[in-house]
Amino acid sequence: MSPQERPPVFSVKLVLGLVVIATGLILLLDSLHWYDAWHLLAWWPVALAAFGLARLVQDGPLSLRGHIWLGFAVAGFISQFGPWGLLERWWPVLLIWGGVVVALRAIFPQPRRPRRNRSQPPSPEPGVSCDPEHDSAQVKP
Repeated sequence: MSPQERPPVFSVKLVLGLVVIATGLILLLDSLHWYDAWHLLAWWPVALAAFGLARLVQDGPLSLRGHIWLGFAVAGFISQFGPWGLLERWWPVLLIWGGVVVALRAIFPQPRRPRRNRSQPPSPEPGVSCDPEHDSAQVKP
């Protein structure tokens, strides 16, 4: 694998792995009665924000998926730590934020990344044949 083909180190998969590890450690501390895990698990919106930031780093600052994750994180923070009723009054701000991102994506179109098709196996190279009739790079018994 050449350096150009190497995937970025900071990715959504890395964030997912770290979130799972952190959740497991927190729950282990709780099961051993060393720490009350529910104090830390109240900070669950941090995981959503990490997913959103990973998407923004991976796909660019106008990544719609990244902003959706961040929007859910903001809503989670408001519902967890904000005064009661704050989310019910200010949820249209999240709608405006989404509209701004969509409008900016329309003004500044993002390059389309090719989708990886996982259903079809890669085709063999032209010089390689599985046909026994065809005399190619096969070893004869």
